[in-house]
Amino acid sequence: MTKKALPEKCRKCAMLSAEQAQTLHGLEGDGCWNPAVCYSRRSYARNRDRINQTRSRKRKEGELAVIPVEFEPLAQLVFGVLVVYRKAGADTPVHAVGAEIWQGQEKVAIVPAVHCAGMVPSQVHQYVSKMLSVLEERYGIRKFASQTRLDPELCSVRPCPLHG
Repeated sequence: MTKKALPEKCRKCAMLSAEQAQTLHGLEGDGCWNPAVCYSRRSYARNRDRINQTRSRKRKEGELAVIPVEFEPLAQLVFGVLVVYRKAGADTPVHAVGAEIWQGQEKVAIVPAVHCAGMVPSQVHQYVSKMLSVLEERYGIRKFASQTRLDPELCSVRPCPLHG
């Protein structure tokens, strides 16, 4: 099944703001503006490459065979992930830190994030060391397996200076 291609006029219209498009193609313009169709058609025209790429990827994933691999040591493996809320960049301040504890493929515990506002870098390192000593006592974790950096806008601690 092949669909009719999007008209060139609609592709060009999609690059305009909604107000410009309505002026050009509405009652004062050539009269082809149809609010029941144009909003979604314009959105599709602007995002069609991304939409089609996502559809294609999902279609291919549906065709792939899933091969489960049972590996007992993996299920017993306990590890920690340090979660750092910090804007991108080398010298940006740390907004908050927390941790996740995983056993195999399941998250089994968390260390709730704490804000680091007012802490100097050495104090942040001391807090992370203290966190590791607690995790070693409880789970035998001596160091973090990985670190995840999240944008401070995703900070889950409330109240938060970024979220009023």
